[in-house]
Amino acid sequence: MFRRALSLPIILSLLFILPAGVFGAGGSASAQDYYKLVSNESVSSLLTEPTGTFKIANLAPLRQKFKSSVYRIDYQKPFDLLKYLSLRKYSIRMEMKKTRPPRVGDTKKFWVSNLASNKDYQVSAKLLYSGPHADVWVYNNQLNGAQAAQLGKEFDNRIYALDTRYFGMPSDVDGNGKVNILCYDIQDGFDGSGGYVAGYFYPLDLFDADTSNKSEIFYIDTYPLMGTGTSKNVTEAYSTLAHEFQHMISFNQKVFVQHHWDTFDTWIDEGMSMAAEQIYTGKPLSDRIDDYNNDASITNGHSLLYWDSNGDVLANYSLSYLFMEYLKIQCGQGDAIFKKIMDDPNTNEKAIEDVIRKYIDPNLTFGQFMTDFRAALVLKQTNGLYGFKGDAAFKPLRIKTYNGSSLKLKGGGAVVKKLSSASRFSVPSGKGRDMTYTLLSGSIGGKAQQPKTPKVWTVGDNSTSISGSSDPGIEVAIMKNGKILARGTADGKGYFKVPVSKQKAGTVLYVYTEAGLKSSKVKVIVKDKTAPGMPTAGNVTTKSTHVVGKAEKSAVVYVYRGSKQIGKATANAKGAYSVRISKQKKGTKLSIFAKDRVGNKSKTRMVTVR
Repeated sequence: MFRRALSLPIILSLLFILPAGVFGAGGSASAQDYYKLVSNESVSSLLTEPTGTFKIANLAPLRQKFKSSVYRIDYQKPFDLLKYLSLRKYSIRMEMKKTRPPRVGDTKKFWVSNLASNKDYQVSAKLLYSGPHADVWVYNNQLNGAQAAQLGKEFDNRIYALDTRYFGMPSDVDGNGKVNILCYDIQDGFDGSGGYVAGYFYPLDLFDADTSNKSEIFYIDTYPLMGTGTSKNVTEAYSTLAHEFQHMISFNQKVFVQHHWDTFDTWIDEGMSMAAEQIYTGKPLSDRIDDYNNDASITNGHSLLYWDSNGDVLANYSLSYLFMEYLKIQCGQGDAIFKKIMDDPNTNEKAIEDVIRKYIDPNLTFGQFMTDFRAALVLKQTNGLYGFKGDAAFKPLRIKTYNGSSLKLKGGGAVVKKLSSASRFSVPSGKGRDMTYTLLSGSIGGKAQQPKTPKVWTVGDNSTSISGSSDPGIEVAIMKNGKILARGTADGKGYFKVPVSKQKAGTVLYVYTEAGLKSSKVKVIVKDKTAPGMPTAGNVTTKSTHVVGKAEKSAVVYVYRGSKQIGKATANAKGAYSVRISKQKKGTKLSIFAKDRVGNKSKTRMVTVR
């Protein structure tokens, strides 16, 4: 895969500082485990200037405690799409029509990159296999004919069908309906340990540019991917082929078919490619689960969304893989969900949110789903949103607890803190707008229990918040007309107060709580708690037999002399009223007020008889 130069999407940091002490003091674990999940649900993004070269050497120390000292990575070659969009890909097809299709035994020069020095150069490779979907080219006899055929047939017979079924069709800029697979020792600075590039796809090859190979092509490593000795095992490259083919398909679908100026955000694209690996192998990517369990930066809040190419990118691969598998499980559509994401018109988190709202919950935002994902990594419950529906592949996930007292979180970042009891849960008043706090409790890997139904206090049309009681630390949701009006979180004792805009009397609201599963909904009818405005009144003289004026429509207007009621009348639809009274003496003081239908009383107007 490539790294977008001009269009590199990053997540706007919106860095929220968690003040020291907001997590509460630690303590010995009780019979019931409690965790505080702090999640930045921000999904804001912006464009940056062109990125520099991917620095493979920076990855060398990342697995000091990992099981393997040698590990594969996916190179993201810098590519400025806007620079080449004006170069019509169809010109390649016209050029290819003038040349004879290659035959087994032919040699051809290809542009490749020295990834350590960022220099392009050419190699001469021989075509050793030609099939219905793949041509396998080999440099410097690094594979023999049988090995090239084995690799090509696996792509033709399995990988091509699976990737096109679950992700879509690739481009065909050269008009031959095939993909070139160039096998050679990718020059990536590998010195026997640390990271090496297993393969990559470079979109420049789809355009008529100077160093373009003007075809659909993958670059697949032979050393050390296929072995460090003279004998090569091409089966080690199969999952890499599935991974890179998804990148090629993604570029075609988003750029050439949907006419975007960019493909998926990197974290989505890589997650989709790892999904392609799992679809092909038929088993979970255990190395990504191991990476998650051993990665310190994930413990310290590494963002799902910010692709840290020059830092701990292994954390990104782990989180993207786990998120996509979590999404697949929760959507309940199997691997077909990836084609639905591909077909979505968006290239960012909106593509994910669209399938969330279609298959999981029409009111669930992507930001909230990120928080649910982080909760699932902790609780691994067998039902609800806080788990992987009992999929045994994810049982080895460890609970990664943060031991610091304060930190900054990028959008998409999260940390988990162990609490000694539910009462230690609190939400600081000075938290950022998108920072959420969730109390996690329950048996790890067990069945989620439906939260208890919340109790809701009276809500009036003058209310600016909705209060009540529920389970401690649980998320509280308020719905109006089938949509979420507001969300909040109960404190460590179970009390909640969720800010809302004022609602009209008679409005129907529903309140429920959610912790992987939703509680029963409580129906709340907003009551009229707003008193009518003070009525107006015209002059009253010793000859007057009526008091007239304006009041709230349908309100009853009362006229008192001292403590005695001397008349009342109902204001009409325009608010006008006329109260019949007996003639009063000069200087008599009259009290005039209004009451609405539910008994709310206005302020009193005093009128002196003239």
